[in-house]
Amino acid sequence: MNKETNQSSGQVYKRILGYTKKYKWAIIVGILANICYALVETSFVNAIQYLDVAIENKDKYVLLVKTPLIIIGAIVVRGIFNFIATYCMGWAGRKVVQNLREELYYHYLHQPTQFFSDKAPGTLLSTLTFNIDQIALASSNAITTALRSGGMVIFALMYMLIISWRLTLFILILTPVVAFVVNVSAKRFKRVSQGIQNSIGEVTQKTEETIKAQQVIKMFGGQEIEVEKFHDAANKNRQQDMKLIAAQGLTSPAIQAIAGIGFAAIVYFGSVQILDGRMEGAQFITFVALMALILKPLRDLSNVNTILQRGIAGAQSVFEILDMDGEKDIGKLEIESVKGNVSFEDVSFSYQNTDEKVLSHISFELPATKTLALVGRSGSGKSTITSLLPRLYDIKQGAIKIDEHNIFDLTLKSLRKQIAIVSQNVVLFNDTVRNNIAYGFEATDESRIIAAAKNANAWEFIQELPDGLDTNIGDNGSLLSGGQRQRLAIARAILKDAPILILDEATSALDTESERHIQNALENLMQNRTTVVVAHRLSTIENADQILVINEGRIIECGNHQELLAKKGEYYHLHQMQFSDT
Repeated sequence: MNKETNQSSGQVYKRILGYTKKYKWAIIVGILANICYALVETSFVNAIQYLDVAIENKDKYVLLVKTPLIIIGAIVVRGIFNFIATYCMGWAGRKVVQNLREELYYHYLHQPTQFFSDKAPGTLLSTLTFNIDQIALASSNAITTALRSGGMVIFALMYMLIISWRLTLFILILTPVVAFVVNVSAKRFKRVSQGIQNSIGEVTQKTEETIKAQQVIKMFGGQEIEVEKFHDAANKNRQQDMKLIAAQGLTSPAIQAIAGIGFAAIVYFGSVQILDGRMEGAQFITFVALMALILKPLRDLSNVNTILQRGIAGAQSVFEILDMDGEKDIGKLEIESVKGNVSFEDVSFSYQNTDEKVLSHISFELPATKTLALVGRSGSGKSTITSLLPRLYDIKQGAIKIDEHNIFDLTLKSLRKQIAIVSQNVVLFNDTVRNNIAYGFEATDESRIIAAAKNANAWEFIQELPDGLDTNIGDNGSLLSGGQRQRLAIARAILKDAPILILDEATSALDTESERHIQNALENLMQNRTTVVVAHRLSTIENADQILVINEGRIIECGNHQELLAKKGEYYHLHQMQFSDT
């Protein structure tokens, strides 16, 4: 169940800033450096008025020595403050990104399987990369710009107040108009930013899908189709970006136009004051220079809103996932090892957000060290049964027990420690052979790794690899054959030495020789273990102690191979279909 995440932009941004608390000293130093930068910049312009006296008096020391030294000093000091501010705020921002990415990654790993069924991989990748980067901009760049540009505007206004409070007051009258423009644009920026993030997710998803399916695309001549699909996704992203660019393009000139009107009015009324003798020419020039100085900071401040809204939109998608409940680990019982007795008691199961039952009233007893085979047509629910045992999905009706312990009473770590899985969809990591076999048991002695490889009939081909156990096998074992990858997965299960074993069509889609190697490895693996086999080839489960025939989520037949053939029911027909040629 998800928690409510309907938070206002202010609440979301406050939550973003909460991640900066650990780095408050870097933030404070960055804030002070930005303020000092703004002060040096505006003070430098304000000093123009004091040159007037030196020019009139033809003071060579001030004009030829003091003024150049002050200019050089101001530039150096400004550069130092700029570096300190940029580095401190950037460092804090990247630490926020790192923390958020690690927290989100941890959350991904602890989400139930249903979460990954509901979310497209491309969207999850985009959230972890692009969306969190937008948060970094909102938590560091936006603050830097707001402080620096805002500080320059404030200091400039202070100096302008000292020079002429009447002219400055006129500028302040325009502030509510600018605030209105900023508020209207903020809502637009937020909507468009959410659209951009969704479109980036689609581009990432399409790219990932294409990379994985590149062989199928080539063999079936689908390049033009995929290019067109990618064009649609990329074009949608471009359109969303253009909406943001258009909004930015309108907001900034609007603010500049308001500032320009104020600037023109100031020139007019300032000129009137000079002509009336109420203001000196040097003061007026300085006032105008300060006015010109704040035009760019005002434009930058208008762009801060864009950055903030993109960051807030990105944060909402991240916090939505962070606020989701992880796998329910309510069990308290920790067990080191079980005998391996497994029982399903009137188990029914439906996927989340649907009432359609995938499994209905499944009941069976599997004694320790015995083998149970699940057979049936595709989509009958065989693999779902095996997913319920390690609680990859949770049941709402019935009970599943291991050695009389309800699996909900066991901690997830303790439960899954008792179960090893070898499936047709082998998952290997872009790492060495050694680390793939010893995954989860990295400190294992090499002799145990070699023994597991030998029992899996994998040691022979491992020795022929360039670096043996230390050979990197590529992304998902791409440098190995299908049979070799499967044998590494079996070696990994052997090393785990769990009392309960799940084999989900582990020999399907393999050539005859590979299947023979793997069948021998599986026989080694199954010794003295409680085994649940999902079988496509019925020849591989003829010696199973018990066979359940599943159809539309129900057990329709139960018995051993000979008993089921004698019944001449569904199992008999499946057997006849596979061996009709013989």
